Amino acid sequence: MAQVRRVSEAVEPARTSSSGYVTRRLRGLYDEFGPLRQDRRVAELGAEIVALSTSSREG
Repeated sequence: MAQVRRVSEAVEPARTSSSGYVTRRLRGLYDEFGPLRQDRRVAELGAEIVALSTSSREG
């Protein structure tokens, strides 16, 4: 779960920078979580990353 925590900590800087590169990297890391994605907290993190993906495409 340490990797999940690091990805979670990277979401806010990615949000403020609107970096498409960082968002893509976060999405790639999230995809590697496999079965962990069924955990509620990890699923919420995934939703935040998807929201970043949407906002980086709009900006």
